[in-house]
Amino acid sequence: MLDRLSCRAGRPARSRRLPALAIAPSTCGQPLLAFFVVLLGLCGPFEIGAALALSASPEALAGVAPSDGVRGIWVTRWDFRSARDVDTIIANCARLGFNRVYFQVRGQGDAFYASELEPRGEELAAGARDFDPLDAALRAAREHGIELHAWVNVLAGWKGKTPPRDRRHLWHTHPDWFLLDRNGTRYRLDDHYTMLNPCLTPVREHITAVMLDLVSRYPLDGLHLDYLRFVFPDERRRGDVPYDEATLALFRRLEGKAPAEAPERWDSFRRRAVNTAVFRISEAVRRARPDCRISAAVIRDLDRGRAVFLQDSPAWLAQGWIDEILPMNYERDPTKFAATTRGDIARSSRDRLIPGLGAHLYRSAAELERQIAITRELGSPGYCLFAYTSFYPTPSHASESGTRADALRAELRAALDRLQGPDAPDRPSTRDGP
Repeated sequence: MLDRLSCRAGRPARSRRLPALAIAPSTCGQPLLAFFVVLLGLCGPFEIGAALALSASPEALAGVAPSDGVRGIWVTRWDFRSARDVDTIIANCARLGFNRVYFQVRGQGDAFYASELEPRGEELAAGARDFDPLDAALRAAREHGIELHAWVNVLAGWKGKTPPRDRRHLWHTHPDWFLLDRNGTRYRLDDHYTMLNPCLTPVREHITAVMLDLVSRYPLDGLHLDYLRFVFPDERRRGDVPYDEATLALFRRLEGKAPAEAPERWDSFRRRAVNTAVFRISEAVRRARPDCRISAAVIRDLDRGRAVFLQDSPAWLAQGWIDEILPMNYERDPTKFAATTRGDIARSSRDRLIPGLGAHLYRSAAELERQIAITRELGSPGYCLFAYTSFYPTPSHASESGTRADALRAELRAALDRLQGPDAPDRPSTRDGP
């Protein structure tokens, strides 16, 4: 295992350990009410000690990025099959001027690193058993002077029309952890992610244990959380989950009603469950590796993320549970991109919001150049591009082939070289935006 990597400066202050008598996190709850609810024993699976966190000081929140900005890229679990693949990926990222890589190591209750808690990713089945993608990425990143952040899908349980082959997978060992709708149907196997239920204590305990194991054994610069939200096949029926007996019983104890009788409280209850998962992960990571930066990929339009997907990412920042958010603003239209980014900055913190750009949508280098320029004009602390396969071909199913795809990749690489390569003009500081 590698020696611990040097930490990066500029992290916000950590929220202090919370009072022993506090209910799960909520941005709208009252402390006195929380106190009496706990006394009455109504906190249920929402663990005691997960609310009322103190916000970090404004001074501590100033500036969390390198002085010339974060130049990040997402690398998916489908982009590599061997240590040579990983070495090539990190070298290419360095060549293009990226200073941070979000490297996916958990996609669907599986592990793309050495783990005794979850089975090995099926994509690695044909490769060498001693191949540890995360260890290889960390070694290469250290060699090239790049930050390496482990990217994990937190609540995504499985994806695909066939079940996991490994009988140790959560799909087989804990089918009751997956979302159940009001018709008594477990979310199905299809082309979308089947999600875990964050309202259940065992689910939150498991994902926290996985994150703790990860940061305890690998010298990460950061932990990047994704799929920390509810996902619904039909947004119009988002109130239909989770309808398992344990979740409904807890809600009735707290509210004295069924979800359909109190839809706003049902949303608040489920949002608080996601908040609790974030808090528990943060608490464990901060204790084990205080200098590990915690970030989250979130739904663009933060208000919609909170209302529809029950993802209250501005609260996570305000409470100090995470250090940065990366709204996935995958949009070709520069006007819409700028408007959404500007709105999200207003709802959170400019210094801690890194726009995610959908490079996979671009049809020309001009689109890439314009959106990077917008992030700088808005004073963002950087940007992150989705994804690596937009710039180099990989084994991924998302990697397009053919003359046109190769030509576009070359055009995008040339644009990045102009914008952030070793011979690029001095990059302006992103501290002094409007």
